[in-house]
Order: sequence, then C-alpha cells, then structure tokens
Amino acid sequence: MRILETEITIDAAPQTVWSILDDLARYPEWNALVPDLSGTTIVGRTVTGTLKQPNTPDIPLSPTLIRIVAGRELRWLTLAPDPAAFSAEHIFILQPLPGRRTHLVHNEIFKGAVVEERWPGIDTNLRQAYDAMNHALKRRAESMAAAQVPLHPAISSGTNRSESKREPLTLRCRCATSPVEVEVREAPSHNHLCGCSKCWKPDGALLAQIAVVPRGAADVTKNGAQLRVVDAGQSIQRHACAACGTHMVGRVEDPRHHFFGLEFIHPELAVSGDAPAPEFAAFVSSVIESGATPSQMEAVRRRLSALGIAPYDGFSPELMDIIAWHRVKLAKDAVQPT
Repeated sequence: MRILETEITIDAAPQTVWSILDDLARYPEWNALVPDLSGTTIVGRTVTGTLKQPNTPDIPLSPTLIRIVAGRELRWLTLAPDPAAFSAEHIFILQPLPGRRTHLVHNEIFKGAVVEERWPGIDTNLRQAYDAMNHALKRRAESMAAAQVPLHPAISSGTNRSESKREPLTLRCRCATSPVEVEVREAPSHNHLCGCSKCWKPDGALLAQIAVVPRGAADVTKNGAQLRVVDAGQSIQRHACAACGTHMVGRVEDPRHHFFGLEFIHPELAVSGDAPAPEFAAFVSSVIESGATPSQMEAVRRRLSALGIAPYDGFSPELMDIIAWHRVKLAKDAVQPT
C-alpha cells in the first residue's frame, strides 16, 4: 500500500470549499485534473470522467462514491478489472479552522500488486497534479467567499437603520403607465429580506424585501383591477400586477394562521413615506432553490452580517417563538369545551 498525501489551507469556510467540490458540472471552470467529471454525488453512485496529469496519457475514470459526510469528507474508489492488481481510494477531508478557514487534506490510497511498479510516476506526476488542483480550489473558494453578491437593490452599506416613522407609504408597481398604487396607513413592522421562492424579488436580486402592517392598513387606491392572486393555494394570498408582475400586497384569509391579522407589503416600492431598514434576513438558504449556487452562500452571509442584517434559515428567533406559541394556543383552543 502507498499513500499520496497533499494538503492546503484555504481562507474560506468548509461550506464553500465543499460546495465547489460537490458541483461537478462546474469543474471545467477550475479543475484541470478531472475537468469532465459527471454524475450525481450520492453514496453508491458511480461518476465518470478523465484524469489529466502532466507527462501522462489521459486516463478514463469511473470511480464509485463510498463515503460522503456533507461539508467534511468525500471519498471515491477506483478498481481495476482485477482489484487485487490495483485500487485507488481518493480522499478529500475538510477540517474547519478558526476564522472561517479550511484545512484540506487531499490524499489517495493505492493498493495492489502493480502499485510499487507505478509508484515513482504517481509520486511525481500525480502529486504535481494534485498540488495544482489544491491551489486552483483555493483560488476559487477564496474568490467565491469574497465576492460581492447582489442581495437587493435597496440594500447598501449606507442602510438607514433609524426607527420607523408613522408617515403613510405610497407603494407603486413597476408599470410605466397606469401603475397600481397601494396606500399604507400604518408603520410597517418586521421589515426583512427573504430568500424563499414564493416572495417577489426585483430583477437581479437574490432576496426579496418584506414587511407587515395590520390587516386593513394597506388599501389599493389606483388600478386595482390589474391585481391577480399569484397562487390561490398559498396561505398568504399574494396580489400581483398582471401587467408587470410586481407583488403589491399579501393577505391572510385563514383565521387560524399565525399571520392572520397582518398584510404583507414590499417597502422598496414606496414612492413616498419612509419605511424602517431590514431587521433580519429569512430563509437565506432557499436562494439556492431559486438558482444561487451553494458556493455563493458564504459571501451572502458575510455581506448580510457586514450590513448588520442577521441571516437566518427561518424567520427571526422572535417570530419563530411567536409562531411556535401560536401553535400551542391553537392546540389548547381545540380542546376547549364549546
């Protein structure tokens, strides 16, 4: 048995490094070692590709994935037609370091009767190729972690975090002529960014911006005939302009829903009045379901944190507690004598 050992320290979190390793379709953008590796990274599956290394003919690959610990470890095994002659277990281990850094262990264990004969070439050519891959992975991960991502056009480093004012808001859709207008008479609460796939987002934005007002506080004052319910099957009935697609107001009709008594608005649509700055970001991971890549997520969370906007993968802890308590209240209400 022989072990080829390489390692590198990367100034990016294991999540970012892992997401790059796990995204085989993007290997041609950075991975010269196995640029065409394809398949689905699930334990027991086989992936296929070509191993390219210096001073050596290309070698077809069809290894089987034998271990996946998400975000921490990936192993695949290549067997010759006669496994006793040659086998190779390729290993990536991602060790978290302080400061959102990663120590990458990139090894391969070789076994079989022909290994000793092949070892000088492996130790020279393949080691050089693995070192090159490690550095390419480092460059890509560090670049992804430091990237500027388009969170939302209304969010910038100069975000105004002043207290909410009691000035009415006038919201207007994106139509150039005959726009829908909504007058909001009450100050918005719980203004936040949201990554869920149901919320309307401006073009080019990863996140939506949503706030709530008391039921009845948002009145459609102009061109309301243009509004359509986007999905009647949702608990929050989102009313959007049929012409430009802009969501104008969301209403909850189920009196047992935890948000009954509230209406949802998009504060960035205000053409008059002043809304509070976002307090938090909700369902951040869900932007992956809308097309963002996992390797962008470290940069997204870093940017949100730098802006003082706490990122969560649900609502804020305050709202999650309220939702949980509402369920308790409903359960108690269900057993009350009539």
